[in-house]
Amino acid sequence: MKILVVGAGIAGSGVALMLTHDGHDVRVVDAITEPYRGGYQILFDRTAMRMVQRIGVLPEIEALSTPTATITVTRKGKDLARMRTDGYRSARRGDLVATIARHAERRVPFQYGVELVGIEHTLTGVVARFADGSAEKFDLIIGADGLNSTVRRLAVEDGRSAIYENGRHHLWVNVPGRMAGTTEAAILLGDRAGAQVFPYTDHDETLVLTSINLGRGRQHGPDLLPIAAKLLATASERFAPFVDQVRTAAPDRIRVTKFAQVRAPRWHARNVVLIGDAAHCIDPLSGAGAHGGLVGGAIFADELRRTPDNIAAAALRYRRRLLPFVRSAQLLTAGLVEHATAGNLRQRLTADRSLIGAALAVRRADVPHRTFTTAARAASRPVPAPAN
Repeated sequence: MKILVVGAGIAGSGVALMLTHDGHDVRVVDAITEPYRGGYQILFDRTAMRMVQRIGVLPEIEALSTPTATITVTRKGKDLARMRTDGYRSARRGDLVATIARHAERRVPFQYGVELVGIEHTLTGVVARFADGSAEKFDLIIGADGLNSTVRRLAVEDGRSAIYENGRHHLWVNVPGRMAGTTEAAILLGDRAGAQVFPYTDHDETLVLTSINLGRGRQHGPDLLPIAAKLLATASERFAPFVDQVRTAAPDRIRVTKFAQVRAPRWHARNVVLIGDAAHCIDPLSGAGAHGGLVGGAIFADELRRTPDNIAAAALRYRRRLLPFVRSAQLLTAGLVEHATAGNLRQRLTADRSLIGAALAVRRADVPHRTFTTAARAASRPVPAPAN
């Protein structure tokens, strides 16, 4: 089967490698001109680490990442809980993405600087149209192009956005130093705001990620710095060294994003299938993005082996297997953020409904026993990547 994967991130690289191992003719394209580098810190949980082992990139990920710190939950100077994250690892997002992409490029052609602008279904496949005016026919297009997926907009959405927003904004600030010189992390609870404080364990720097209830308008990053600094100041004396650094952070050290999830009613349309954040973004706060993207790709590959002549049936089964995990993770993440930042009773009740829904839907992702078939692994050969 001739397959185009749109998006060279974790989900796109992973599913491309899995499908290539199964004997398909796969190509990956991305509108960015070169692989990602750097960025903010993200987590790989135990399931994500198990998946990178299955696709053969575990040594590289272990060399790049470090064990995730113990997390303490704190409110106004009082420690409420202490959580261990045994088996979790963390590193800068761009470095993780680039490492997995480089591993996949040994077997799968990657093309950067290629922008998808149109999708046309035919009786026997699907045509991809690109910004340079070229077009090419495929048996299957996989959209792994993230939260604001072009593939989802062109082929799956019916005119209504699948993105769920709740008026919360995330302020990302990198500051020098670590809390008390350790690698311990913390979750801070305040009034209409909460924060995650995570050290970069590969160098002397800390990420302060503050979630603030500000409504649905656009927000200017420097205007939010006093809110984050106040939360640090009132949380505990341990965070005192960071207060002034956050309050006076330079513009190039900060970023503002909106809390956003993709709650799409469909993950496919005929010969187009969505994978990872394009299908079910949980929000970076969840720490489950790599988990969902890699497991989702493995499940879809697993189902496509069962019915290679019926993409739609494979896509439906893939969604049915992964959806309980996605629904639970989305409701839990939204509920926790909304409860921590609630400004009134109505908002707290909304958050409580999400948390109850998460508890009712809770289920681990249905991880396939095999990522690759033995025959396909033996038959796979590296292929040269085409010139950009």
